[in-house]
Amino acid sequence: MRRVADEIGVSASSLYGYVANKEELVHLVLEQIMAEIPFPRPGGDWRDMLRSWARKTLGVFRRHPGVAGLSPGRVPFGPAMLTGVERMLAAMRSAGIPDQVAAFAGDLGSLYVAAYAHEQDVTPLAEPDDFAAQAATWLKSLPPDEFPHTVAVADQIVAGRGDDRFEWGLDVLIRAWPPT
Repeated sequence: MRRVADEIGVSASSLYGYVANKEELVHLVLEQIMAEIPFPRPGGDWRDMLRSWARKTLGVFRRHPGVAGLSPGRVPFGPAMLTGVERMLAAMRSAGIPDQVAAFAGDLGSLYVAAYAHEQDVTPLAEPDDFAAQAATWLKSLPPDEFPHTVAVADQIVAGRGDDRFEWGLDVLIRAWPPT
């Protein structure tokens, strides 16, 4: 709170005239940033809607480094976030997705996108190809009698770009709904 107050040129005590505590401030920041997500309009395929929402949310997190780490564990009760939740639930329910699955799917999707974006924030790679090559070399150097499977799939472990991995994970999550 003191750092925020310093940044905007007020005293920490005067900041408390606007927000009750740090948690309220974090919710307000999240709400403001989540308002940037152009939620898809109702009426389309629920899978396409979720994919679009996930990609746009990731884009917002990329424009605001550090914010993704604030979202897990915080319930989206602000107007912007509730509007998005309402649209996604409407699309899934109208497609016949059971209510509990729709509710949990939204939570899981949000966690996936935030965790992915947060990982990018805390481990930014300037040269992903160099890192992948070094990591593959290291994995292949492990004792094959102790780590035969890791050594065998070392190239696959580091294959693909970050966006490839994001899309693959998103596809896995969406194809899993509704569970059989």
